[in-house]
Amino acid sequence: MKRNRLPKLSAKRKGDISELQVTTYFLKKGYDVFRNVSSTGIIDLVVFCPITKEIFLYDVKTMTKYKREDNTTNIYTNQTTEEQRQIGIEVVALHKGKIYKDPIKINNTI
Repeated sequence: MKRNRLPKLSAKRKGDISELQVTTYFLKKGYDVFRNVSSTGIIDLVVFCPITKEIFLYDVKTMTKYKREDNTTNIYTNQTTEEQRQIGIEVVALHKGKIYKDPIKINNTI
């Protein structure tokens, strides 16, 4: 019996998954999270801390990983745009259960 394989995830679908993972991370920490209802926009999440009353504006990015010739693995995301920085929006990504904020670059030696 031949098994059908699911198609490779598109960049858009990977982005959807990243947003849901970051949303879940903040919800588990006790924050209130509000998601952008459209598929486009400069803000993906508005995160509210009920204790400090702080509001955070986030553009969620998916981490990209590549291995260099020296056996170092770099993990990074795109940075915020000038417009986003002026408004106070931060890039945020989740990697191995930890939140990283703009600018994001992780170097690991494997």
